[in-house]
Amino acid sequence: MLMSADLVFSYTFLLCVIAYACAIPTYFFIRKNSPKLNWHRHGNTCTSQFNQLDIFGVGLFLLIFGATLTLAQAPPELGPDGNPKEIRMTPSIMLVGMISQQIVFTLIVFALMMFRGTNFGDLLGLNPSKVVRILVVSMLGFAAFYIFGVGLHILGYEEWLKNIFGSDYKVQETIKTFQATDAATIRIMMAFTVAILAPLCEEVLFRGYIYGATKRFSDRFFACLFSSLLFAVVHYNINALIPLFFLAIVLTIAYELTGSIWAPIIIHALVNANTLIMIEFGNATAN
Repeated sequence: MLMSADLVFSYTFLLCVIAYACAIPTYFFIRKNSPKLNWHRHGNTCTSQFNQLDIFGVGLFLLIFGATLTLAQAPPELGPDGNPKEIRMTPSIMLVGMISQQIVFTLIVFALMMFRGTNFGDLLGLNPSKVVRILVVSMLGFAAFYIFGVGLHILGYEEWLKNIFGSDYKVQETIKTFQATDAATIRIMMAFTVAILAPLCEEVLFRGYIYGATKRFSDRFFACLFSSLLFAVVHYNINALIPLFFLAIVLTIAYELTGSIWAPIIIHALVNANTLIMIEFGNATAN
């Protein structure tokens, strides 16, 4: 019996919401009764600049992601013949959507933080004072992700997904559009967006803000699992759900080990760039 990917995403997102709603008051109660437990100070990431407003800030992103998920799962509009209307997603439209989405999310993060006099250099570890450590951790993180991917492939992960999800097992829309377009300018801009812009914006959002703010009011273990699962769900691709969850955990560990957002940005950029290179190599081989 095939399972619906939409159902998996709905329940997983609901799990994120419930976990967050339960964890914040639970950790508050524990700390109130044990003031010496300063879990949010463990590790190398800065959380001191977050405050109670950021509890609602993370909630705002959950609301936005929930609305996006609902729209993605809405039944297709029917045409006069009673069949679903075919929506043609051109590369240009997708590119504009990708760029605007990344920029909007980043602007919301800055808006939530900047009016408090936030020092973003300290908050995100933007000053790369430990360049060698950042590079070493980045290379190890990149290698760990691909070793995990090879392990999944050996275990028959793709076939398992096809057997469970049937037609829901498909290439991510971004990759499909990148493969389909022949316009060099669009391909270059999409490559820049995927390999540079997306890692920058998504790391500021998920590791810099959601992970950091959640850690401030819980601990690094819960914050890591919560932000990583949310990261995997909002990409809305059943093929990548487990790999992205693992990748997000690697990105969070890299962030904690270095205390700098540059480490997860580099890993994320390498993973995305390598994916595009493999697509190009596959297209060249096919031709």
